[in-house]
Order: sequence, then C-alpha cells, then structure tokens
Amino acid sequence: MVSLSHTVVLAPVPRAWLVDALAAVVESGESSSVEAGRVLLPDGGVLPDVRLIEGRHLRPGAVYDAVLDENEGKSENGDGDGPGTAAGGAEKKRTPEDPGESVRITVREWDRRRALRLGIAVSGADAVLVGEGTLRSPDRPREAEIKGSARIDGVWSALSRPTGRARLRLDDWWTATDTGRAPRSAPLRARLECGAARAELRAVPRPDPVEDRWEVTVTVRIRGRRLFRPVAALALRLGRRRLQRALTDALEDLAVHWNTEVPRLTAMGRDDIRREILPTA
Repeated sequence: MVSLSHTVVLAPVPRAWLVDALAAVVESGESSSVEAGRVLLPDGGVLPDVRLIEGRHLRPGAVYDAVLDENEGKSENGDGDGPGTAAGGAEKKRTPEDPGESVRITVREWDRRRALRLGIAVSGADAVLVGEGTLRSPDRPREAEIKGSARIDGVWSALSRPTGRARLRLDDWWTATDTGRAPRSAPLRARLECGAARAELRAVPRPDPVEDRWEVTVTVRIRGRRLFRPVAALALRLGRRRLQRALTDALEDLAVHWNTEVPRLTAMGRDDIRREILPTA
C-alpha cells in the first residue's frame, strides 16, 4: 500500500448560498412542464437537448434522454454562430464515428423533504457508465452520495471494469470549516476499485488561519487487489514519487479552477443561478 497526501486552499461555499442555490434549481424544475417531450422552463425557454421519453415529469420512473456534444452551439472557431455550426456556417453534424455522448437520466425519487435520487447511464464511443446520485434532505442538504460502475474498451482487462462510490457529509464538513473542530471521520470519502487495485480518498477541511478560506487535506491510499497485490505493492513503492507529484499537480489544478469559478458562482443571486445551471435554447 502507498499513502499520498496534499493540502490545498479553496474558496469557501457558504451553507446559506448552497441552500438557496439548490432551492432555486429545484423550484425551477418543479415549475417546469413537458410538451411533446420537450422540457419547458418557467421563463418559457426550452431545456436544450433533453427530452422526456417515458413516465411523468419529475415523478419516480420518469426517463429523460440527452446528448452531450462539445461542438453543439459553437463554431469551430468558438464564436457560437448557432447549434452545430462550423466556420463559414456549415452545419457540423454528428456522425457514426463521432456520435457524441448519449445520456439517460431516470428519476428514482423526488421528495424535497427526504431525497432527490437520480439514475444516470452515459454511453460513449469507448465506454459505458452507469451510476446513481442521491442528495438527502434537499431543502436542508445533509448528505450527497454518488456510486457507479463503468465498462471501458481498449484497456487492460484488469482496469476495464472500475466501480466507485463517494459520500460527502455536508453537516460535518461545515462544522469543521466553521469551528475548526476536527471531525471524527473524514466528511468526504471516496473509493475506486478495479480488478488490479483499490484507491481510497479522504478529504478533511479546516478554516484557513489567515484568510476566509478552507484548507483541505486530501489523503489517497492505493493498494493492489487479489493476485495483483504483490506486483502492485512493488510498483507502488517504486512509483511513489511520481504518484505524489501527479496527485499534487491534479489537486493544484483543481484548486485554481475552483478558486476562479466558486467566487463567481457564490456572488450570484437566484435568477443568475437559474440561468447558469439551467440554460435555455
């Protein structure tokens, strides 16, 4: 087993802002309607690339299809001339070789007092991901959890069927950041497994002593599994420095992005949040 650790400083997400942002999004969703499969938002806009294909809107059993295409709505030079357009106005269509990613979302539970629980299946050219996300007590969010599994083509078979789970205890997280008291266990925990190895991640926050920010220490433990354990133990020891550098670089890159986007988002009011998270066509 190898244990890696790194600490980053992050802009805070105030509890009150998150509660308000979630309420704005959930209320917009509950105020929406469906017409011929299209999702119509309260302001009259249409949620792009999303269609209800089964069940009743936002009721358990409702199924939505969507297509993710990074070229959708942009030209090749990024000027956003229109949906699926390339430079010069030529339409950029999906092809069998470049179909984009199809996403299927299933409502498993929709109860603002208890939980929002959604199933998700993503199909791409080389991988399929199936998972489920749960937010407990959305009106006063206490815990968020996500779990899933994937099938990846074109990789070593011992890496081709990963499974994972992550859980964030929001009450414990904010208690630690507001009071500085160390939690009994890490508020954010995640695990990723494949045939060859298992990685466990734990993140513990505390208030930054200088600025109004969070210091978050992330610890990752990696070990081999089953018949791969002896070989993995040797490889992990030999590659420890490289793994530590990779973890440090990844977390610092994440911190840069977080510290750019989070202050921008937390400065938004309800209407801005709706437009940011639920863009319309």
